[in-house]
Amino acid sequence: MQERELEKKQQEDERFRFRGGVLALDLVNTEKLKRGKPFEALVTPQDVAQWWQAACEHHPQWQREVQGSDEAIDANDTKLLDALKTLRAALRRIFTALVENTAPRQEDIDVLNNVLRTGHWFTQLSPEGDLLPVYQTEEAHSRILLSCALSALHLIREGEHSRLHRCESDRCILFFYDTTRSATRRWCSTSCMDRARSLQRYRQAKQAAHAHD
Repeated sequence: MQERELEKKQQEDERFRFRGGVLALDLVNTEKLKRGKPFEALVTPQDVAQWWQAACEHHPQWQREVQGSDEAIDANDTKLLDALKTLRAALRRIFTALVENTAPRQEDIDVLNNVLRTGHWFTQLSPEGDLLPVYQTEEAHSRILLSCALSALHLIREGEHSRLHRCESDRCILFFYDTTRSATRRWCSTSCMDRARSLQRYRQAKQAAHAHD
């Protein structure tokens, strides 16, 4: 049983690839390249449910900070899927603009703001007696959208934009937030780094061979 669960988790990790370090970036990263070709990880509402379950394991803070409906996702209801893809497309363009040090499009900011407007702040008393700010949404399944939107807002407002990167591998389009002390990370993962360096060595060897011809 444990072996099957471990295998399933490994398959989901490979499918969704939580390499961004930020929930909003990991949403954007559900669009990626697989063997050099575009790959869509969110095809059905069930994919959304599986991704959100995995996302909560990687980013548990958003389960605490955002409250709302957690009802089961209808396998035939594509409304949430479409809304999540719309938000994802807007976030990809916003983050691309930040990486390239250009101004984001107002249309994309509007998409983000429309999601943020579905919730509101309130104060909650924890069991320990602490006052906690919590974001609340009343709309069904808006918790997923709102969590991703708030994550994006937090990155835009409080993150260091110089640490936001797109993987430098020619065969990767994933974003990540660089938390290293030197802030010189160039790839989303060691596998992308190894492939990029192998390709560089191959090209250098090929150029050296041509130079001796």
